[in-house]
Amino acid sequence: MSQWVEAEVRVRFEEVDPWQIVWYGRYLSYFEVARTVLMEKFDLLADRIVLMGYRTPIVSLHCQFKAPARFNDLLRVRATVKVPETASLTFLFEIHRPADETLIAVGETTHVLLSEEGQMIYKFSGPLRERIDRMVAFCNPSP
Repeated sequence: MSQWVEAEVRVRFEEVDPWQIVWYGRYLSYFEVARTVLMEKFDLLADRIVLMGYRTPIVSLHCQFKAPARFNDLLRVRATVKVPETASLTFLFEIHRPADETLIAVGETTHVLLSEEGQMIYKFSGPLRERIDRMVAFCNPSP
């Protein structure tokens, strides 16, 4: 069973469409909030990764909407990471509305590892690998 980190987000007026439902593109920003909480815990924020000489662009994104979120809803956004098989990271997300425990959306993003020059890296190494290994172990504890 995966270990998740959580963050809270309150839906702002600017994030809803004319029907007062959160515009679909905003869910990706909510995912980012939780992913940032997870990455920060292991000193893996984007600026730190850049200082180590890498980039981690998103190459795949999926979001499945389960129920609408509306203006001023308080949302709980959860994130975890899968055990990587290559030098990529796949993050899983859930968005819940705690007031009624409604599952709002689920999703995932996959990030690859590139050098500063944009060359694909196929194996984590050095300090980056140590930090990623700690994050993966936290999110995927041994039974």
